[in-house]
Amino acid sequence: MKIRAVQFSPVLGDVSRNLDYHVEKIERAVADSRELIVFPELSLSGYQMKDLVYDIALVPGGDQIKILEELSRKIDIVVGAPIEERPGIIYNCALYFSKGKLLHTHRKVQLPNFGMFEEEMIFKAGTTFRTFEVNGFKVGILICREILFPVNAYLYFLQDSDFIIAISNSPYRGFCKEGFGSFKFWENLGYTYSVFYHQNYMFVNRTGFEDGIGFGGGSFFARPGKGIVQMARYFDEDVLDFEITMDDVRNSRIGGNYARDEKPDLILKEMKRILDA
Repeated sequence: MKIRAVQFSPVLGDVSRNLDYHVEKIERAVADSRELIVFPELSLSGYQMKDLVYDIALVPGGDQIKILEELSRKIDIVVGAPIEERPGIIYNCALYFSKGKLLHTHRKVQLPNFGMFEEEMIFKAGTTFRTFEVNGFKVGILICREILFPVNAYLYFLQDSDFIIAISNSPYRGFCKEGFGSFKFWENLGYTYSVFYHQNYMFVNRTGFEDGIGFGGGSFFARPGKGIVQMARYFDEDVLDFEITMDDVRNSRIGGNYARDEKPDLILKEMKRILDA
């Protein structure tokens, strides 16, 4: 499967302008024979929406959804958007479009609400981590802070996921001798999930500034059993092209045997014991 990741800086609150940008990049990817294009978290809206979210949230079956569904007849598409599923109830969503329809919606479960983050004041939290199938691959989606909880990727691992799509609005912070510490969080976890969970793993982060917060880019692809093999630039807008295969997943599972030797029944028993205690 030939994939393109697009890291860019959405215009805060301007869904129409952001959608135009998406359409331009989608048409370019089709011309370049890509089969899937992935944009960052909240790519259609920008991040620091606060009360503006009630004016710009997309609705199921709305015009923007229909445009993306039509475009997905030629290429699979992943975008990030606030979705008002019921009046006044909005989720931070990743939407996967394929073959002319909205195939899968992932609602962000882990909503940060500390420091510069106020997501629990805006969004309702999702409650599930479910895989879905695309072109012979079993896919799972993570949104930003969900990546930082390894058990979330583990839930996909238990569902035999082959490919994890992780989208983010991650600021850069925590300067250290190796660079910004926040970049190392994502990269270390990308290595872990690709090697120990045998997954094709992509991380797509945004760039630019909103209300004084700088977003870092640094999108990457990690190959099963190998770790990170391709990276986009830090800070700047960029495009990252790569290809995933089931052969890589199979070879990783043979080489590591973690999927074969996993003991989910024992883990469930121990979790019940711990929670009861």
